[in-house]
Amino acid sequence: MPTADLAELMPPERAPLKARLVRIAVWLGGLLAVLLILEVIGISPLNWLRAVFHAMGEIPPQYIVAGIFTQTCNLLLVGLAYVAIWRSAFPRSASIPVMQIATCYIVSIALNGVLPMSLGTITMIFMFIAILPGATAAGVAAGYGVGQIFWAVASAFTYTYLFVTVSGAINEAIGGIRHHLPALLLILVGVTVLVIVLFKLLRQKLHDGAANLKEGVAIMRSPRTFLLRVFLPCAIAFGFEVTTVAIFMHGYGIPVSVSAILLNDAANSIATLTAVTPGGVGATQGLTTVALSGIAPPSQIAAYSLAQQLILTAWNCLFAVVCMTVFFGWAGGREIVSNSLVRARTELAEKRESGRRAKAERTRDEQ
Repeated sequence: MPTADLAELMPPERAPLKARLVRIAVWLGGLLAVLLILEVIGISPLNWLRAVFHAMGEIPPQYIVAGIFTQTCNLLLVGLAYVAIWRSAFPRSASIPVMQIATCYIVSIALNGVLPMSLGTITMIFMFIAILPGATAAGVAAGYGVGQIFWAVASAFTYTYLFVTVSGAINEAIGGIRHHLPALLLILVGVTVLVIVLFKLLRQKLHDGAANLKEGVAIMRSPRTFLLRVFLPCAIAFGFEVTTVAIFMHGYGIPVSVSAILLNDAANSIATLTAVTPGGVGATQGLTTVALSGIAPPSQIAAYSLAQQLILTAWNCLFAVVCMTVFFGWAGGREIVSNSLVRARTELAEKRESGRRAKAERTRDEQ
């Protein structure tokens, strides 16, 4: 391997052990100080945590088994959708076993559960580049976008359903559509004009990049193939995802309804998009507790959310390790994942540095 490539794949230098220990001690000290202050002013996070962990042990084992089964079906179905995308985009990838492609997706979900900033997704892209014959970065990025089409539709459905049904949200937001038709029409016209302007601004860039991106969206040339081999498997996977949520909610005695499930889904998606902690832990529990408030006690909701996240994350990691070992071999799978993870971290660091430089340049121009 060329020296430049080796340098790219080398992990970044780590801080000295003493500095890392000091940093950990400072974080622990700060956390302890916050807990003590809360106890002094009458808020007892320790009692709340004890109630949460006590509730976490109350879910019957059969619910855990059922949730793991539906989660596994979800992962495999989405993995199969990517198989269809890549075999249309890069015909030579037909020589790659189906489960190797699916394993890359499973690994990304496992990594997203333990790493911040959606590093697992970026790692998956580099894994696909590494294993797919003829794959390009632009093509893989475009294919990943194709794989997200259903999930964008599902998110739009979720938020629209909640906006329309939960507590009369539309009437509360604009005071009744019938009494505000002029304002509504004005908003629609403004949105239409904005879409047209953005389309004109981006059209040339999309045209210029089409040659590099079109291979990744090759499956879209046949709408029937896309619907049957990508959209449909993702739709069934979404059904398993919703079933998993319902299983854990029922296991914790939280009333199960379409609104409750979609509220939970919306809270999880927001926490994932804004995640700066591994798997969005903390933010997920906070948003879920707010979203489901009034349905069950806060400690019960937090226990459900935390238990579901911990159990599914542990299973995702175990399933990913098994798939890597079986379908790549332990050494080969570890090398692909580690190299792709290093490249993902490098990519993320470069984007951060680019953002800092752009911000510094804007500040300098304003001055």
